[in-house]
Amino acid sequence: MKWFSFSLKVVVLGTVTLLFGSLMAGETSAQYPPPVGSATLAGSGTTASVGGTTELTLTVVDSAGSPIADKACTLYIFSQPGTDASVTQDSTGTDADGVISGTLYAGTARGIVEVRANCGNVFAGISVMVGSAAAPPQAPVEPGQIALPATGVGPAMDDEPYGLGLIVALLAGGLLTLATGSVLFRSARKDA
Repeated sequence: MKWFSFSLKVVVLGTVTLLFGSLMAGETSAQYPPPVGSATLAGSGTTASVGGTTELTLTVVDSAGSPIADKACTLYIFSQPGTDASVTQDSTGTDADGVISGTLYAGTARGIVEVRANCGNVFAGISVMVGSAAAPPQAPVEPGQIALPATGVGPAMDDEPYGLGLIVALLAGGLLTLATGSVLFRSARKDA
């Protein structure tokens, strides 16, 4: 009877651990609804002189490649080597061709200025090298686009490929199996 009491405690502890682990686990996230189009941010060049400007063109299309008119978008500086780079845009919404035009003022510091566009559920970006003739490396996707991961794919919040909850669940399952096996083994020994 002591083994049964001990095994019951192990099973209860394993179940509580499993529930606690699943509540504390880092969760992956996905965008719902998934993006229904794409945005491309292009510049008149990928380099600019210190204190210079670059013309920007943001194009937003639906999943069929047709322009999206009147889509509210914001162009902004994501990162910069100094403090005085800025972006202006001609309008807050796309025109009939799905386009918003803007201008990047590169600022007075040498380095990479990253400009991003936020159109609600679609995003785009471009990097401009200030004060150098070499263009910064672009992502392996279309220039100016940010690729989103497929729904439900990605690391947990703790940057581990498997979240803490999964590890705790596996350990709790192992303990549960061990406890059940010990109870069955003990009862089989008594019967023999």
